[in-house]
Amino acid sequence: MKPEERIAYCGVDCGLCPDLAAKKCPGCRATEWGDDPCPPVGCCSAKGISFCGECGGFPCADMAAFYEESEGHREAYRRMCALHRSPTD
Repeated sequence: MKPEERIAYCGVDCGLCPDLAAKKCPGCRATEWGDDPCPPVGCCSAKGISFCGECGGFPCADMAAFYEESEGHREAYRRMCALHRSPTD
């Protein structure tokens, strides 16, 4: 996996993701999604941003349930919060 593909739009570290390893997820930066895209993929693509933390509306209600699904998702939320507050905003 290329370094720029390792962090998903939502902030998940794909290199540590069991869904990617189990081929349940194709990796949002490595493929085009079909009829049922992952919500952050569609949203970030439409806004032309690299990840949720770049969004002026972060954190949004659409992602609240996602970020509570697992410890990996909670870590992704913390990663996006740190990036959202970065001095490069």
